Amino acid sequence: MATRKVDTEFIRKSFTTEKTVSDYAKAVREIGLWESEKLMIKKYFNPESRILDIGCGAGRTTMGLYKLGYHLVEGLDLSEAMIVQARRIRRELNYNIAFSVGDAACLGYDDETFSAALFSFNGIMQIPGIENRIKALKEIKRILKPKGYFLFTTHDRDSNKEYESFWKEEKRKWTLHLEDKSLHEFGDRIIKMEERDIFLHLPTREEVISSLEEVGFILIEWVSRSELCEESEEVKKFSTDCVFWLGQKP
Repeated sequence: MATRKVDTEFIRKSFTTEKTVSDYAKAVREIGLWESEKLMIKKYFNPESRILDIGCGAGRTTMGLYKLGYHLVEGLDLSEAMIVQARRIRRELNYNIAFSVGDAACLGYDDETFSAALFSFNGIMQIPGIENRIKALKEIKRILKPKGYFLFTTHDRDSNKEYESFWKEEKRKWTLHLEDKSLHEFGDRIIKMEERDIFLHLPTREEVISSLEEVGFILIEWVSRSELCEESEEVKKFSTDCVFWLGQKP
């Protein structure tokens, strides 16, 4: 029997466990927007513009944007459990934010609805399969107005020397067809945690640039988080270093 590939349902389930939802809710209160996120958002997003926060989880970035003065922000996540939690926190904070359940690869919005979109915390790389990530990029471009911005983060597979031997071994496995058959392509990982398994694709910078070019985004800026600023120890514990990407719809 063939091994089932990681799919949307796998991703959805990995973000519905009680502990995961609780951890994401805790991050809304205790982490909020990273300083690096604030810098990039303030640099490119207009506080008067309508913004879609994709893969919003329990609302860490959505609430953070609202608190920062971006009151036309909306949140979207694949996990209904996350959206239920986000709505609960929204009520507690008395924020006027719309939260919806939805899939980044099939957005239920009209063309040119938003002036900006955000996909934080490496979320776009938790979409399995390059063809599905391209679909998501096309959808995001579709719902953006002309000159609209798309801000997202990824890991950088080639920059972390700590994992150099790991990826060398992974390359050998893929060359010999000995890879985990549930994965889609080289760069995919399943990270096993106590309460769930997490899927994540770790791209090279060239791969991200190529994907943006294929869809028709203009690459405005890419910069690592550590180059932007020194984050707090809480943020570093919450997330390792990553790359910020800023694309613009022509």
